Amino acid sequence: MKDNKQSAFLVLRIGIGVLFLIFGIQKIMGGPAMWAFLGGTLKMIGISQWPVFWGFMAMLAEVVGGIALITGFFIRPAAVALLFTMVIATLFKVSSGAPFADTAFPLSMMIVFAACIIGGKKQLAA
Repeated sequence: MKDNKQSAFLVLRIGIGVLFLIFGIQKIMGGPAMWAFLGGTLKMIGISQWPVFWGFMAMLAEVVGGIALITGFFIRPAAVALLFTMVIATLFKVSSGAPFADTAFPLSMMIVFAACIIGGKKQLAA
């Protein structure tokens, strides 16, 4: 039974890790303009300085977090950074009046990353 749970968590980690690695790479390609937009979303929680830096950090969380999930190293710290990123994405979608279908992805990822924080000990393979 334990092997099934570990295998399931492995599949989840690799799948979500690849997705976030791809999302992060797309944001790298967007450059400083993309990072400024991402960092600008923090205004809704009162952080308005250095939007390019904060956007870069969000992109870095996705790239490094994706790699961490794929490799199984530093799962919990990566999940914390990704959870925070998804909280901001969810708040941004809700505050911009986006339909629930657009809000559902970051909200779902919040649940996934919370689960990774709870169960995310270093697990390299099933």
